[in-house]
Amino acid sequence: MKKTLKLLFLPKLLPRVDVIGGPILIYHRIKNLSSMGHKITLIAPAYTDADRKDKSLVPFCEKVIKVVSIRERPQDEVETLYKRLNRPRVFLTGDGGYDASIEEAFCQILKEEHFDAIIAEYSMMGQYIEANHRIIPVDTMTVISVHECYTKAFELRVEKGEDISENTIKELFNYEFKMYDVADRILTLTKEDADILINYAPNLKNKIRVVPHGVDTAFYKPPEIKSWERNTKNILYLGNFQHYPNVDAVKNFINHCWDKIQRKVPDAKFYAVGFHPPQELLDLRSENVIVQEGGDNENVRRFYWNSDVFVAPIELGTGFRGKLLEAKACALPTVATRLATFGMNPVNGKDMFVADDYDTFSEYVIMLLKDAELRKRIGMNALARAKKFDHKHAAEKLERVLKDG
Repeated sequence: MKKTLKLLFLPKLLPRVDVIGGPILIYHRIKNLSSMGHKITLIAPAYTDADRKDKSLVPFCEKVIKVVSIRERPQDEVETLYKRLNRPRVFLTGDGGYDASIEEAFCQILKEEHFDAIIAEYSMMGQYIEANHRIIPVDTMTVISVHECYTKAFELRVEKGEDISENTIKELFNYEFKMYDVADRILTLTKEDADILINYAPNLKNKIRVVPHGVDTAFYKPPEIKSWERNTKNILYLGNFQHYPNVDAVKNFINHCWDKIQRKVPDAKFYAVGFHPPQELLDLRSENVIVQEGGDNENVRRFYWNSDVFVAPIELGTGFRGKLLEAKACALPTVATRLATFGMNPVNGKDMFVADDYDTFSEYVIMLLKDAELRKRIGMNALARAKKFDHKHAAEKLERVLKDG
C-alpha cells in the first residue's frame, strides 16, 4: 500500500498559480504531490493584496497559513536583527528574509502536528530549520531546496565588478553552509548546482539530491500560428525583475547585442517582460524596445506565442531557468548563455543555440530572425526536449527522495 506523506512547505514567496519563476515550480510541486495523495501544510509570507486574496493552493493543501510580511525592511531594523541573530544581512532584509511571525507559526505547527518532512523552498527559508532543529522530531526529514547557492551568486556579482567585501562573502558562506549541515537532505535543481555546493563543502555530497525544474506542457504549448509561419521579428526576454539577475540579463542584451541586431534586422523588436520592471529598465524603452509588466500566466503565454526568438543572456545567479523550458514548450527558438542552460544539457544548434560571446550570441539571433526554416527546426526540437521535463516527472522524483532519502 502506498504510504501517504504529511509534508510542511516553507517557501520564500507565496507560490501562486499566476506567478512566474521559482514560485510556480513550488506551486506545481505541491499540486502534483497532492494529486499523489500526500497531505500538505503551507506556511508562506503574504506581501501583497494579491497574495492575501489568492486561493490557488487551497485545493491542494490541508492548511494554508499566510503570514503578512514586508518586502523591504528598514536598515536600522536589519542592523538590530543582525546583532541579535548573528546571521548575514541578506537573510534579514525582507523579501523572504527573517520574519518572527513566520518562525512563530512554524514553531506552533510543530507543537500541534507531526510531519514526515519539512521542505524549505529557497535556501533563505533554511534559517528556520537551522534555528529550530532541536525541536524538530528526529523522524522528520528536514530538506532545504536550493534554488541558487547564495555564496556563488555573490561571487559572480563580484566578478561583474560589484563592490562586495570578502568579509561579507565569508560571513554568507559560513551561515549558508551551516544551514546545509543541519538539514537531512539538500535539493538542487541541476547537477551543476550540486557540483557547486560539493566544491564548497565536499561533506555534503551524500545528502544532495538533484530534483529538476519542470514545465506545465498542458498549458505551455505551441500557438496555432507558429513563429516560422509569421513575418514578425519579435525577440523576448521574460523574468521576475525583483530578482536582479533578470535585470542584468536585459541590460546585457541591450548593451552587447541590440545595436548589432538592429543593423542587420532593422524591424526587430525587443520585449523585456516581467514583474515590476525597475526604472533603470524603463529608461531603456524606445520605439523598438518595449519594457512592461508580464501580467498573469495567460498574458505570459501570449508573449511566448507572439515572439519569434527567446533570449537568455544571463550572467548572474545559478539554478534552473524555468523560463527556458516554457519557451521550448511553446516551440520558441532560444539563444542563451551557458549559465542559463544549467540542468538542460542542450546540444548547440539542435534544440537551442548557446553562446557566452555576445558577437556570436547576436549572430545566432540574427540567423533565427532571418531564417523561418531554421526557426522551425530549432523550435520543433525544443518542443520535443521540453516534453521530457513535465512537472509530473519532477514531482515523482521528489516523492522518491522524501520516501527513500
